[in-house]
Amino acid sequence: MKVSVVSLTCCAGCVSSFLNAGDALLEILSEDFEIVYSPTFVDLKEVPAVDLAIVEGGVRTKEDEKLIREVRAKSRIIVALGLCATHGGITSLGNIISAKKLMEKEHSLPEPAKLPELEDLMYPICSFVDVDYYIPGCPPMPFLIVHSLKSIASGKTPVRHPSVVCTECHRKIVPAKLDRLYGIYEKESDPNLCLVSQGFVCLGSLTREGCGAPCPRAGFTCFGCRGPTDSLLYRSRDMYAFLVKVISTRTGIKEEEVKAELYRNPFVFHTFIFSRFERFKARERII
Repeated sequence: MKVSVVSLTCCAGCVSSFLNAGDALLEILSEDFEIVYSPTFVDLKEVPAVDLAIVEGGVRTKEDEKLIREVRAKSRIIVALGLCATHGGITSLGNIISAKKLMEKEHSLPEPAKLPELEDLMYPICSFVDVDYYIPGCPPMPFLIVHSLKSIASGKTPVRHPSVVCTECHRKIVPAKLDRLYGIYEKESDPNLCLVSQGFVCLGSLTREGCGAPCPRAGFTCFGCRGPTDSLLYRSRDMYAFLVKVISTRTGIKEEEVKAELYRNPFVFHTFIFSRFERFKARERII
């Protein structure tokens, strides 16, 4: 199977995670894949026709849009890899400032930079082309990438993960009576109890499982890098309202106080900022 690896506007963390698969990556490269195009690995200027295109990053510039349309036209299967490609992701924080304001700020500099021509917002790639599979994560775990790509290469449907990160976390959920919420560095956490029950803002109850819950298992809160679970995705539920209810139920803090705390710290949801999320055309293909 001939493969292209394409990077749009991103930090290149998803391809780095792919490389971190180590021996498992070497196995699929020797048995299933031949990478014929990737600016990271291969010095080839023209985008070739391939069986599979793996795309990281979202569409922020006109050049991104041109490239993803060309990649789609020359690929039998296209996989959106990582939250920027699947949802818009953390790079969608740029949507807080309009493209017009960005250009005004750029032209006000003593020596204006030569910015590329921008789209009005940061977009996931499904806003411009049809996507066959979505592998969210910031970045996706190496084992998840490899298992999914091996399934695709063998003609099988990759395993989906429709539930929440809490199902993969070993911590015990217990009701508590707390006075306030805490930052993750404000106090030492109990390794056996749910982080929300201890007053920490953890997004595991909203986030798609499949990662193995490495963050809460290590004592750090889930920050939602796998995007919303099916229960939120299909029902278009208000994520803030849902999280407020979960935190209030587990901590005993009134919902009004929880809501006020979350709004004081908006970057709790920095990976849940989606661009044109309603445009998903194949939600059942989120891995």
